[in-house]
Amino acid sequence: MIRIKSRIEALFSDYKQHELRLKDCIERWRVRGKLKEYQHAHDLMGIIISFMQDYQSQQPGDLGIYKKRYKESKAALKELKEITKPMLRQWIEAIVIAFVLAFFVRNFIFGLYHVPTGSAEKNILVGDRIWGNKMAYFFSKPQCGDLVIFDNPGFAYKQTSGFGYWWQRYIGLPLPLLGIGAGPDNWVKRVIAGPGDTIEGRLEDDKTVIYRNGKKLDEPYVNPYPLIKTKKTTGFFMGEHFGPFSIPSFLRYEEKIVHYTFVPGVALDEQPYYRLTEQEVIKNWATGEYDLSYAFTPSFDYSYAGVRCVDNFGPFTLPEGKYWVMGDSRKNSRDSRYWLFLDEKLIHGRASFIIYSVDSEESLWLFELLKHPIDFWTKKIRYNRFFKSLNGYAVEEKKQRS
Repeated sequence: MIRIKSRIEALFSDYKQHELRLKDCIERWRVRGKLKEYQHAHDLMGIIISFMQDYQSQQPGDLGIYKKRYKESKAALKELKEITKPMLRQWIEAIVIAFVLAFFVRNFIFGLYHVPTGSAEKNILVGDRIWGNKMAYFFSKPQCGDLVIFDNPGFAYKQTSGFGYWWQRYIGLPLPLLGIGAGPDNWVKRVIAGPGDTIEGRLEDDKTVIYRNGKKLDEPYVNPYPLIKTKKTTGFFMGEHFGPFSIPSFLRYEEKIVHYTFVPGVALDEQPYYRLTEQEVIKNWATGEYDLSYAFTPSFDYSYAGVRCVDNFGPFTLPEGKYWVMGDSRKNSRDSRYWLFLDEKLIHGRASFIIYSVDSEESLWLFELLKHPIDFWTKKIRYNRFFKSLNGYAVEEKKQRS
């Protein structure tokens, strides 16, 4: 009995603290002609006032009969507080809640990723929008064959402040006024070997092969087609400034050299992965033929001290918490061959499926639509890639012929 009495009195005290503000807000609704809102709020207030009056005239021994009315009055006061909040406060609360939910979902549930490079062709193409499952490794470890999403291993976080590190890691947007740059890029590569495995790359008959734990791997996911050298343009505005205003980098006009998967014997505008034009293709100046890079041929790192063949490596035994990852398009991927082991802490999800796909180098599909309003719908959208699964490949040992 003492407990219900204290709760009722606390409720009435809470109401008294807000009574003047509530009445003032409700009266303004009446003056402005918001009669529906006024009547609803007036009824809610009536529930509380009626309960207060009856309670004050009731004998203490009869408090038990007011439990139901206490719950009704408590709910009425809660709703009154909510509907009479200032509009600015409602907007601020809505924005904060949306931000918290977005933060939680983005970092712990799933992520949506735009693919800017062709390092995972032919399975993932430039312009694919990927669904990343961030819960995939809550209770299990990455498996060989998984397409993992991770932060750029070479990214240097802002270490001068804890806030700067936290912001870059979990939010990723730049804060120029605070001297905080954008967070790391997200990369997608395939797990070839895990902790405890021994990995080795060799050249056999001038072709690249991978050995894991001493056995040659069968890799059906590796891109077997050559890459064709092309020139692409993105953005709209020349230069870095428009009058006194700085032009964001994604809006600046840029010409860049890219390498796309090319199927020999198929016309440029009928290619299954990227539709091309003669104007975009760069030809070998000496022969006049297409400039092609062929699959399973060795790649070289010219930034190394001297020239290094990146496909000839190891054997390495991977430490605990480390993975060996490689792109499916080996001729167009910077991966563990260049920077060795991937730390498990950098992995934050698994690429599950493609949501939709647009054949474009633009950072936003809207830009491609503005540039090519007709071709966008008939040629640029890859309808056959919508909701395509990215699972199903395993890294297996090559079967020996008997």
